[in-house]
Amino acid sequence: MYELFSHVNEENLRTYVKAIEGLRHGWENTAALEKRADFIHDTFRSFGLMVENQEVPFHGRTFRNIIATFEGNIQEKEWLLLGAHYDAAQGSPGADDNASGIAVLLEAARIACKQKLNNTVQFVAFTLEEPQPETISFLIGSDHFARETKKAGRKYQAVFILESVGYTDHTEGSQIVPVLVRAKVPNTGNFLGIIANSRSEKALHSFIAHANMHVPDLVLVPYKVPLSGYIIPETRFSDHASFWKHGYPSLMLTDTAMFRNPHYHTRHDKFETLDFAFMVRVTKAVVSVIAALGDEEL
Repeated sequence: MYELFSHVNEENLRTYVKAIEGLRHGWENTAALEKRADFIHDTFRSFGLMVENQEVPFHGRTFRNIIATFEGNIQEKEWLLLGAHYDAAQGSPGADDNASGIAVLLEAARIACKQKLNNTVQFVAFTLEEPQPETISFLIGSDHFARETKKAGRKYQAVFILESVGYTDHTEGSQIVPVLVRAKVPNTGNFLGIIANSRSEKALHSFIAHANMHVPDLVLVPYKVPLSGYIIPETRFSDHASFWKHGYPSLMLTDTAMFRNPHYHTRHDKFETLDFAFMVRVTKAVVSVIAALGDEEL
């Protein structure tokens, strides 16, 4: 397992964030968003993955999810999915939200291609996660994906969504906790939050066990939300909620975004604010879990 970790390259993470960072709101910066889609598509292809574009129609325009598939050794095993959104909030360069998630997604995909995995793994970059001016809806790309996947009868052993995984603050008191959260949450913002609902509880326990075993220096704070998060809306502010909606076991992996990062959804969410050592640990955790889940059932 530790051989996997030697492949995690911090410089790659930096390169990916720089390539994705910049104004790329779906409706306001469509051409810029398309350039990021091309970069993600070409990067997946460079790893030797099968890559397809899933069209996402939205108010007369067509956007796309980018889907890369790694075929596992045992076709009968349920698939795994690792995903992140590549668009950004209006007016924000979106380094943490969510170039950081895409960077970890790409690096995990690169490493997976060097391994012999039992599960088939899909690596998916979702479009239009952020709110768009033409609708009150968001999570548009992932909802389209999950709905179509459900129609096709595809099952997943687990879905992991990378949402803002690059910002830390080691100052005591830097972490905010939502009022209705009933969990022991540190007041220092240097941990990875793992958000689950009841259907995702087994995936949550498995993620924690393998990540703690193989990346003990990554602090994990799990939280199983009641009622799938409807009483704490912030726990549904990313693409995992689309998979909850359609009945899939899904976890959000997050630095908690607005509850820690003062640059959230602003023009100050830039490369220079990110903690790449933390992102390396997150990547190691994700890789360890994907590799281990091929040998167990959830």
